[in-house]
Amino acid sequence: MAKTRDFNRVDRVAATIKRALAAPVTELARARQAGLVSITAVEVSPDLRHAAVYLSVLGEADARSAAVTLMRGHAHELQRVLGAELRTKRTPVLTFVADDTLAAADRIDHLLGNPGAAGRRG
Repeated sequence: MAKTRDFNRVDRVAATIKRALAAPVTELARARQAGLVSITAVEVSPDLRHAAVYLSVLGEADARSAAVTLMRGHAHELQRVLGAELRTKRTPVLTFVADDTLAAADRIDHLLGNPGAAGRRG
């Protein structure tokens, strides 16, 4: 029974983190001209001490890397924002990760639409 409750709590905390950071992350990216950045997922450790925030960035690989670096540099500020929203004993330490799912899906679509491209793109 406790396992189910912990799982639900982790999910609720992840959803709260995603909702609380959505606007600040978007605004920070816009202010620094880092492109269109959105949070695609949040994974929280079972002890609620760490959270991986997955970012989707519209643009090339350089733009994704720059946006993730930007968010990592402002992690403490974003944790303060999060601390005001969460009702937990500790605020999770945030880690920002590029979510390359969309880029991989685009590459697969391209390969499926143009089979000869597989040899050219690697």
